[in-house]
Amino acid sequence: MPLLELQKEGLKNATMTMTTDPRMTGPRVGLILPSLNTTTEPDFIRQAPSDVGFFATRVFMQVSTPDDLRAMNAQLDNACKLIASTTPDVVVYACTSGTFLDGNSALAEMTSKIEALTSCPVVTTSAALLDALAALSVSRLAIAAPYPEDVTAAESSFFESNGYEVVSSRALLRSGNEIRKISAAEIERLVIDADSSDADAIVVSCTDLRAFELVTHLEKVVGKPVLTSNQATLWAVLKQLKRPCTSNSAGSLFELTQG
Repeated sequence: MPLLELQKEGLKNATMTMTTDPRMTGPRVGLILPSLNTTTEPDFIRQAPSDVGFFATRVFMQVSTPDDLRAMNAQLDNACKLIASTTPDVVVYACTSGTFLDGNSALAEMTSKIEALTSCPVVTTSAALLDALAALSVSRLAIAAPYPEDVTAAESSFFESNGYEVVSSRALLRSGNEIRKISAAEIERLVIDADSSDADAIVVSCTDLRAFELVTHLEKVVGKPVLTSNQATLWAVLKQLKRPCTSNSAGSLFELTQG
């Protein structure tokens, strides 16, 4: 085949290839992530419908202390401007501790700011967890967290201020990028230790903790709903997009709330 015809055939095949990835033309989800997070994107891509595209920017975070979390939140303005340029259908601030740390009024102010700067609907992880608890009719919960004690205490206060009874809480006292290194065995032990016969469900906190991968196993172990940060966040995103989750490993939150 002459060179020119080969080039034309190659261009034709390249064009055909460009149109086969549904994520390029499906709903766009803009993610704002803590800079050290390497867990949320793989979790979302694995569990979401194949045509939902995820596009991320980051805000710098080094350690899981209240001061560092507040410094991270102070970077949201620039992150919003960056992610808005992808023209997303929904924007997600996928950080648990950064969204519950200073309570409901700070979360509402943060959400309003992101909405104003991106001109689209916003999902935050802490609000998604509240919505997930309500959807499952949970009133009493246990918290399994990787955080230091002061951040875990702030999480308990957040849920209690929203009308939930925190009947037990356990924390691994880890910080920063040490959280994503926590093993499956440690996560399972943490959830078992956090569980209480009085708890209707267990919240496994942090978007950089690899708990979403384990959720169906953890629910079998404890015999009740287990909500993870990335699971609840993705659930809220798909609700906003009016899309079902067809995965069989996303846990009872999806199984019990999708019609």
